[in-house]
Amino acid sequence: MKRLISHQNLGWFSYWLKQTIDLIFPPRCAGCNVNGKVWCDDCNDRIIPPKGRSCSACGFPIEKGKLCLICEDWPNRIHVRSFAHYNKPLSSAILKLKYRSDQALADEMASWLVSVYHRTGWMADCVIPVPLADVRLRQRGYNQVTLIATSFAKELKLHLFTNALERMRETRSQVGLDSQERQVNVEGAFRADSRIVQGRSIVLIDDLLTSGATLKNCAIALLNAGAAQVFCLTVGRA
Repeated sequence: MKRLISHQNLGWFSYWLKQTIDLIFPPRCAGCNVNGKVWCDDCNDRIIPPKGRSCSACGFPIEKGKLCLICEDWPNRIHVRSFAHYNKPLSSAILKLKYRSDQALADEMASWLVSVYHRTGWMADCVIPVPLADVRLRQRGYNQVTLIATSFAKELKLHLFTNALERMRETRSQVGLDSQERQVNVEGAFRADSRIVQGRSIVLIDDLLTSGATLKNCAIALLNAGAAQVFCLTVGRA
């Protein structure tokens, strides 16, 4: 007779398996590389969150007016929040997850975004990650944003759709491009599935906001496909 294993027992098995692996191969902090934790207290204390007078659309500091330069031409149904400035040690952690699949680190970043989400008062019903270009997905074997979005959706008990948004064409890497070049590079590059997003309030997740071109074009694609509202969350902001 086959022995049935309950979900509770599987949970305990996973817990002790992780404890055993961590004992044999101790995790290293993604920010400073010290042994012991995936993210240490010292690195946590060095995070720089947005403070002071802020843009009403994205919550980042501005000197005057209501909107920053990135948000002033965005549709008013798009809202953006970022967890912290893209400085070390946060930048080191984002780069590490970009080139090494690490679900524990993705879980940590998801918890940061959950805290931001709770502070906003937003009410969404599903989560969608920004899709990775096919060529880079084949090279890496995973989308680091999907790792974050999966944990985020699970913690908030929201639907996760990884196939609701797709790239219609390959784009150049945004690294090294100025703001105008970034916008041209990704303009019209995304398409959303109206059968999935119609009437939904969506949390769109990315790891980093630089010029805002990618997030903006993804959000516009979702709105054009019938989404009611798009709330964008990123771990870092350059």
